[in-house]
Amino acid sequence: MTNPPRYVIIHIQLGGIMKNIVLFDMDGTLTPARQPMTRKVTDKLIQLQRAGFEIGIVTGSDMEYVKEQCSDLFQHIAFDTSTIHLMPCNGTKYYRIHNKKFPVVYERNMRQELGESNWKRLIRIVTSLQFSIINANRHLPLTGHFINYRGSTLNWCPIGRQASPADRSSWVLWDKHDWIRNKWLMTAREEFDAAGLENVVVKMGGDTSFDIYPEGWDKTYAFKNFEKYDKIYFVGDRCGPNGNDKEAYELAGDLGFTTTGPEQTIKIIDKIISEDK
Repeated sequence: MTNPPRYVIIHIQLGGIMKNIVLFDMDGTLTPARQPMTRKVTDKLIQLQRAGFEIGIVTGSDMEYVKEQCSDLFQHIAFDTSTIHLMPCNGTKYYRIHNKKFPVVYERNMRQELGESNWKRLIRIVTSLQFSIINANRHLPLTGHFINYRGSTLNWCPIGRQASPADRSSWVLWDKHDWIRNKWLMTAREEFDAAGLENVVVKMGGDTSFDIYPEGWDKTYAFKNFEKYDKIYFVGDRCGPNGNDKEAYELAGDLGFTTTGPEQTIKIIDKIISEDK
């Protein structure tokens, strides 16, 4: 007589799998301003993935710049595109990567949010401020357009968005010495308030420009996508007053890091990996 098969019941206790994500600003954090990501940063992000972290890029820039500056990362054979979250325009746009394409998860619309009359008032104010700045600073380089509407944010660059690296460097030195951009920001804030646009925020974005958007559409907007995650880290370079990383840095609390550039960001990633073990 054949013995009946023996069944062994194995009890496996499945603990919850930790879901952690590191959200990075792009310009000045993962890449030099308006420049491609270096191989060293690419390799470090792959190491971060292998340590079990998902990655988010939350930038004031639009998606075209994300694809341009981070293309080497996205195309790297060792990089897992299924665990990266691309959130340009402060997270008010959200894209994933699938089959080398960038499907949209959502996109907000600033013009609709403000209403047509407020939108036109805003454009008139920024244009007027730009011409005032040009008239008062004849030495100021101006290359390309100075307003870039990104759908959910407005970027204003007084020296022009196609400024050369040399002009950008000269501008940064002048700004550090005279705090000129902070003065222009305060003027813009006063103009917005006087026009009844108290719900419009203006922040410093990158090295040369200002990010303008509806109240609440700062980089903390991106955090809403990860409310069920165990840990949400944030790394940015503009975390001080009037910087466009400030709110996200503060919301991250002890998991928030401020950086001086890609080289320090690499060290921060090492710290995050080592402390999570």
